[in-house]
Amino acid sequence: MSQTQKLGEIPSEKPDVELFPILDKTWPSDGLGPVATIVAQLPDPSELRRGALVVVRESGPQPKGFGAFMAALKGLFAKPPKVHAAVRCTALLARGYREISSAPNKRSGEDVVWGTGA
Repeated sequence: MSQTQKLGEIPSEKPDVELFPILDKTWPSDGLGPVATIVAQLPDPSELRRGALVVVRESGPQPKGFGAFMAALKGLFAKPPKVHAAVRCTALLARGYREISSAPNKRSGEDVVWGTGA
């Protein structure tokens, strides 16, 4: 976390790693699934530069083009699986990241979760 950044404020710098978790259809609808699923997808913090910013998103990447249209249409009937912020924060902690935090993104409404490498 930079000296000028306030606690709970979304970092303004570009993340070193941005993880869009891969979730299967059995992921619980409340988002409180197994932490090990997310831990397995995170890079080892010792392999990153010191203080590297890692952001963990709540769901997979948004499709573009015609895929975005189809996803929006499908979204009318079924919500894509999402990972609760508590699970993402716990996964970062379990993997060994520091300065873990979460804050809502005012534009998208997503709870953004991040941590820094050791």
